[in-house]
Amino acid sequence: MEEIILQNDNIKIGVMPELGASLSFFRYTQNNEERDILRPYEDTPKGPDSNNASMFPMVPFCGRIRGGDFVYFGITRKMQKNQNGIADPIHGDGWKSVWKVENASATKLTLSLAHNKEEGGFPFSYNAEIVYELMDNALNVTMSVFNPGALPMPCGLGIHPFFVKTREVELDFVADTVWSNEADPIFDKPYDTPMTWRFDGGRPLKNAVFDTCFGGFNGKASILYPDLGVSVSITTDEQFKHIVLYSPRGKDFFCLEPTSNASNAFNLAANGVIGTGMKSIGPSQRMTGKMTIAING
Repeated sequence: MEEIILQNDNIKIGVMPELGASLSFFRYTQNNEERDILRPYEDTPKGPDSNNASMFPMVPFCGRIRGGDFVYFGITRKMQKNQNGIADPIHGDGWKSVWKVENASATKLTLSLAHNKEEGGFPFSYNAEIVYELMDNALNVTMSVFNPGALPMPCGLGIHPFFVKTREVELDFVADTVWSNEADPIFDKPYDTPMTWRFDGGRPLKNAVFDTCFGGFNGKASILYPDLGVSVSITTDEQFKHIVLYSPRGKDFFCLEPTSNASNAFNLAANGVIGTGMKSIGPSQRMTGKMTIAING
């Protein structure tokens, strides 16, 4: 499988275009030594799986579509599940697709995807693009989805990084509402984030278990690693008003995922719920989102 390496003096990433445009690793240089900040990719016994990557893009939606169908402009659209062990379609189909290399240099890579609804997956055709670019101590990610069809389509964008989890790691981000929590899923409207789930000003993650989509995200998050002597900053543009924290029990990673839409956003929006983050783009329209992951030593 092709792996494209981008590298500068401070960070280095591997990109796998054939495996959902996902990252195989993300390393930073500290004291002349390369260290992983994201979980390195490993093949599964059943073969390549983007769910084992260091990071993958979510397009043209983030989170789940409950039950595998949604109503859009009065028409019920159906999707098949796309990940073993998960009952609902999840995270779009970009992470399960082969992307085309458009341009590549030592520090910048542009990939594209042309999705045809007649071939399964998302029930609308679309064109997607992702640009990975290294600048100093940061990885800049620019994503877009374009509607080539004759009708409007719903969409969303996000990234799904798997950060290394250490004993002392702390998180710092603002999230005013909870849209869904897998231990207590909701289907109608968000509720205020409980104080025990807030990370404003910084809080150790420890062994806390989360699979939670938050709203009210202000586009800024920090991950502090006192035991490693580094921190990570995540910044996004105004497209990303939600953030997902996934911290499974007993694992050596956690995910902090900026997303434009809440989980199950298409169904919630169809039921009149406000603020889901679902976007509708018309024929020949494009949705673009930008985010940065920076390593601070």
